[in-house]
Amino acid sequence: MNRKKSLVIFIIFLITEIFIGMYAHGWIRYYGGDILIMPTMYFFIRIFTEKFRKSLPLILFVFACFVEFLQYLDICGILGIDKKSLLAVIIGTSGTWKDVPCYLAGTLLIYIIIFFKRRVDYGRISRNFKKSN
Repeated sequence: MNRKKSLVIFIIFLITEIFIGMYAHGWIRYYGGDILIMPTMYFFIRIFTEKFRKSLPLILFVFACFVEFLQYLDICGILGIDKKSLLAVIIGTSGTWKDVPCYLAGTLLIYIIIFFKRRVDYGRISRNFKKSN
């Protein structure tokens, strides 16, 4: 996947995340955003590098779990970060273990996207190859 496609997909996921944060309620608000944050981070990183294609989702899952653990420890309070600041919003202020399965679902979503992307690409390559021969 080239960087332009990754940028477009990232923007789509980011806009979706913003709308969820601003307007959604219930299950979508509390779990949907946590699921979609994983592909959002994945495509953001893919804008800058093509490395770690297969392992990047797993690396991001571990990172998300670590951040959730820091939230659980109240890292913002420990560091004296105002809970209403932008930094606190980005880090998060309330850690809950219910988010970890959402991160796992988001990680699986990334692998599903990668799987179907490859199938589409290979299908195009196969059709083009057959036409040229």
